[in-house]
Amino acid sequence: MRLARWLAILAFLLIPGVAQAIQLHWSSGADTLTFAEATRAILVLRADSAEVTLPPEWRLLWVGDSTEVQVVALDSLEVCEGDTAQVYGVDGPATPEDSTAHRITAHFCSGGSGEAERATFVLDLPAWGRGKCKVVALDPADSTAVLESNEVTFNGGVSDSFPPVILSASRSHPSTELRVQATGFGLAQTATVEIAAQDGSWRLPMTIVENNSISLTAVANVAADLPSCLLRVGTQSGLVGSAPLDADTASALSVQPACVSYMREYDTDGHTYIQPKDFAVVASRDSFHIFYIRRDMRITDGNLNEKSIGHKRSHNLNDWDPTTGTMIALEARPGQWDNHHVWAPSIVKKSNDITYWMFYTGVKDTTIGSLRTQVQRIGLASSTDLNIWTPENTWVYSHNQAQSWAEQDSSLSSGQQFRDPFVMEDPDSAGHYLMFFVAGSHNRQRMVVGVARTRGPTADFHNWYDVGPLWNTDAVHTRASIVESPHAFADPGGRWWLYYTGWNPRTPTDSTCDSAFVCFETNDVSPIDADTTRWSAPPDTLYRFLGGDQTLQFWHGSEYLKWAPGYEYLFAYDDNQHSVDISEISWHGPHVFALNDSCAPSVPLAVDAGRGGPQLALMVVGANPARGRISFRIEVPYKMHVRLAIYDVLGRRVKTLLDEEVPAGEHIVHWDGKGAGDVAAGSGLYFGRVTSESGQRAARVVLIR
Repeated sequence: MRLARWLAILAFLLIPGVAQAIQLHWSSGADTLTFAEATRAILVLRADSAEVTLPPEWRLLWVGDSTEVQVVALDSLEVCEGDTAQVYGVDGPATPEDSTAHRITAHFCSGGSGEAERATFVLDLPAWGRGKCKVVALDPADSTAVLESNEVTFNGGVSDSFPPVILSASRSHPSTELRVQATGFGLAQTATVEIAAQDGSWRLPMTIVENNSISLTAVANVAADLPSCLLRVGTQSGLVGSAPLDADTASALSVQPACVSYMREYDTDGHTYIQPKDFAVVASRDSFHIFYIRRDMRITDGNLNEKSIGHKRSHNLNDWDPTTGTMIALEARPGQWDNHHVWAPSIVKKSNDITYWMFYTGVKDTTIGSLRTQVQRIGLASSTDLNIWTPENTWVYSHNQAQSWAEQDSSLSSGQQFRDPFVMEDPDSAGHYLMFFVAGSHNRQRMVVGVARTRGPTADFHNWYDVGPLWNTDAVHTRASIVESPHAFADPGGRWWLYYTGWNPRTPTDSTCDSAFVCFETNDVSPIDADTTRWSAPPDTLYRFLGGDQTLQFWHGSEYLKWAPGYEYLFAYDDNQHSVDISEISWHGPHVFALNDSCAPSVPLAVDAGRGGPQLALMVVGANPARGRISFRIEVPYKMHVRLAIYDVLGRRVKTLLDEEVPAGEHIVHWDGKGAGDVAAGSGLYFGRVTSESGQRAARVVLIR
């Protein structure tokens, strides 16, 4: 029994080679056929004496004078008895390209025990129809070569070219450059190449590097992992061919830091003149990327500041390229709706897509009547390589679309507040997205977090509707007169955390969201729950939640990144260091976490196994803060020498708890709250730090006396 398929496939080849090792003719033995009435004819494909048997798959091509040729499926009980492969089933065209190129899928079978040396097609040909046929196939002995039959005609044939055919396609995508190679027939006439979603939702043109009659190579810059898609080629005359491309394997990112790190923009003289304010972080195929507002501290006139969004890359969240200066992702555009400032990028990519979408605040400096003012709106830009961004000609969301609650009056010199977008998938509506932002409410005394949702049957980033404000974030509930930089994420226990920066000129010990701290509220129902009673109150600050870590007093505009399971980070702008601080999140339970604070040497990971495989881990077990004994759990991936010590906030070692070789697995180690000489340590913040040959981990603990 044997099964051969001919499918609609596009392919790229490196080494050309053509052989005429298969012969095609009508059942009469002739290459031509003449008829005046509708005719059922038999087309015979035969391997020559050198080939002996037919290849396992082949493609029958035909071109006609706008008439239709039908392949007839015979009774499977009859065709599967003999030694000649015959068609027992036919599948219609699967794509528009298949219809254009007359491509169907024919299923063959025969009763022979080995590969068939002959196959037959039964064709229904229309009266006075004219056309020609040919068979092409990959050479079983050399996948870079193509077997090509002679050409047969009916009623004199036609002069039109056969459509291009891809018999095999492959891709190489080690970093950002995507290189696609195809092997097929008629590829010398290729004028355009693109990759496209199978459902047509996206497409990306590619650049042809080289091509000949049977092979083609094309390239494009694609920062995302490539999903399963189609490779499509086209000719100047409109003929099209396509073939499936496999999805990429796991991302090439393979270096994981277990530390607190930072990103700064250094000038060539080594100074940090740029404040990297509100920002977005993206993990692409080969790099982490950060996009940030560039505020030049040397410029005191605010009208001349924050004109661009900078871009840096890193393979390990420690070393950022370029080392001095920055790449510019987006700039304020003179004469456009975003002519004055560009702020607060937020970047998302839909699943099974390759396009990244940047939402940002565009500020227009304008005149209303005799008064100069500034109008804030949400804009959109797109990129496939994360380097070159194309902004839309107009905004995609504004205060006019939230008229029921957002301030509309732009007649004051300060303008209206409508900014800081954060976009994420909607957990309650598959295929849709939510946009968080901040806006002034109608009474102009409250800033509040607002929410919009994509409109339509599928997510359309150009079409949003107003969900409404989250009043739990206004001044009445938070006592914060200014709210900025919202973002949301879920913890391991399914609880939602809504983070934002709240500002009020109070003291760090005040129980409100104040002093420009990173604040948060939690909700067990939804990140956009409108019921204020279901949000934690009063809102807490990250400073207090993590035990009063002094460095957190300088944090603003935080962002969360989950690169892969077990690899989560919290980023924030540090206005004391003029940097974006980067900390790894270590969960100690479903709703409790600490931030690792110690940089270990970068640990290379296996691309597939490393993300979810065993890793050195340290976490606090039980109460934290604690009044007495504190317990740590160490997870060791394999037998190794491990050292666990306690340090104070100045980095001084208080006590070594463990310093020996331990087997793989979990180990519980206790600290009795005492230091050297068995003297009780005082109340305060301490750090447990485990070091080993596979790296370091740290956990914060608070001791209360």
